[in-house]
Amino acid sequence: MRLRFLLFLSVVPAVMLSIVGGFASSAIAITNSLAGDFTLSLSSADFGSANVQPEFSDVRDFSFSIDFEGPLRGGEGYRNEDLLEVEYLVRGSLDGTPSGFPAFALDRRASGREGAITPQEWTAQNSVLGFWIAKDANLLDGVQLSELIASSKDGTVLLIDAGERKRLDVARYHPPQLRLFADGTGILWSSSNTSGSTGTVNPATGQTVDLEFGDEYITRLFFDPSAITIIEPPDGSVVPEPGTALLVGLGLAGLAMRRRGAAA
Repeated sequence: MRLRFLLFLSVVPAVMLSIVGGFASSAIAITNSLAGDFTLSLSSADFGSANVQPEFSDVRDFSFSIDFEGPLRGGEGYRNEDLLEVEYLVRGSLDGTPSGFPAFALDRRASGREGAITPQEWTAQNSVLGFWIAKDANLLDGVQLSELIASSKDGTVLLIDAGERKRLDVARYHPPQLRLFADGTGILWSSSNTSGSTGTVNPATGQTVDLEFGDEYITRLFFDPSAITIIEPPDGSVVPEPGTALLVGLGLAGLAMRRRGAAA
């Protein structure tokens, strides 16, 4: 009888661990959460020069780097309230636009003259952003554009609007709006701005700014949604769902039982 009991102790935990391991790996791969803050990064280089096509003016060079407070989770949306910092660069030449400028370079990176944009500044100037990650996204390899869910009827999966419609110190013509769609198309264009209500003027023209979307530049974008990673896995561990943690715990308990039985 003792021999049979020891045999039971040696076999059952091994089977349990095998089953638990299969459940655990599946659960982590499908419904996981990555600890730590994370960064959304996207630039014209990600699309390739042939897929960045100016329609009005010639703006081909842009980059965005946006820090968010973690954790990173599938099945969740991220908006202004999740921001830690926004950096962007957009530049190009212009052709017969309301500003009258021949070219521009708007640099809101940390290394630029104005520096990066704080969450308070972003919200106060009426800038907005938003995206929603699919619940079944495999976050272990980061987040691809194909793992974002359309948040509006037009199929938008990612919106970054750096418009400065409520900025009180200066009125500008060229803050960008980036909008990407689930069908693999997108647009980068100058955001709208009406500064008459704030009384601010553009320092170069001395005039208030009154712009509709695309009055300064329009660039069309084309891409394979599965080929562009916008969020790399943050430094941190995978946080399993509670059910997964329980299964792993049961497996470890079974292994301890086997060891105690063998020692007896």
